[in-house]
Amino acid sequence: MGSDRLIYIRTDGNSKIASGHLVRCASVAYACCQLGMEVCFLVSDGQSESLLRNLTRGQAPFSLIRLKTAVFDDLEKELPEVLSLLEQNKDTHVIYFVDSYYVTAKYLSTLKPLVKTAYLDDLQLFDYPVHLLVNYDVIPPARMPSYRSAYQNAEKLLLGAAYAPLRPQFRNDPISVRKSVSDIFLSTGGTDPFHFTLKLINEVLLPSDPSLTDAFQKLSFHVVIGSLNEDKEALYRIGKAHPHIKLYENLSDIASLMRNCDLAISAAGTTLYELCALGIPAISFSIADNQLIAAQAFHEAGAIPYAGDIRTAFQESLQAILQFLFDNTSSLTSAYDKRKTAHVTMNSLVDGNGALRIAEALKAL
Repeated sequence: MGSDRLIYIRTDGNSKIASGHLVRCASVAYACCQLGMEVCFLVSDGQSESLLRNLTRGQAPFSLIRLKTAVFDDLEKELPEVLSLLEQNKDTHVIYFVDSYYVTAKYLSTLKPLVKTAYLDDLQLFDYPVHLLVNYDVIPPARMPSYRSAYQNAEKLLLGAAYAPLRPQFRNDPISVRKSVSDIFLSTGGTDPFHFTLKLINEVLLPSDPSLTDAFQKLSFHVVIGSLNEDKEALYRIGKAHPHIKLYENLSDIASLMRNCDLAISAAGTTLYELCALGIPAISFSIADNQLIAAQAFHEAGAIPYAGDIRTAFQESLQAILQFLFDNTSSLTSAYDKRKTAHVTMNSLVDGNGALRIAEALKAL
């Protein structure tokens, strides 16, 4: 196979589930390739395949198999096909790495006697029977024992934000906090089912509170549009009419864009870890259940304030974000000091080397 390790990475990302699964798995895959391992992705549908190919173009030469019997929300259906694939590679040291919320105990228990298994978790749905368990939640020391006790069936644990699987562009290069704020980074991830981006931009352009108008007109917004954003055309029309609303799509180096910004507004998820690695002061919101734990943890750690869940408190969350923007356009020393404090806290949580740590642990299996 040209390598002493073959890593199968089983994951998906489509309009029904977050594309963050693909992003973080691609980061792990890249690190595995750096360590001399061969990587093959296994996906269930054409949308996952297309997103992954677009995400990894120009990077390490990953291979990809679209499983014929797979559906993203019922992994057990694909087990016979996966077992056949493993049988074809029975003379190779194979490691099977899974990142899917639809994995079951039966799925993992079936594979564990046949191959080294690893699982990337952030929901703690059950006690996963695997050789290696990764959970990169921001975990306060007082809660670490409860995390460990939740994973009795895992033979080895990688726990905490130090294992956040970020791309190489986020390693060891934090920004310097600037005294004045002019450029704002905005992202909801691959999807935006609640039309948050469009509504926020409209509020920035024509605030319901007229006292915010002057402050917001001084800001440039750098808006990352996910490939599944339903408001793409409307946002491009706005960007054409308002030059300070700048739109970006299919970025290969999003870290460079982030580094040019003074503040960030982001859905909770992998992006929060990326912002921490760069030390960019930010505020978060949530749009899915799996984002709630991370959003609250960053908030409690004093790193990234949490505006709320836009599914249940849209207007309250929006107002909290607008207030955050307004507060940070102030030239007051206190606002600058708060950004510096957040910067230090963020960078102390995440240094950008998590994917490499995971790859090293996979190679050691």
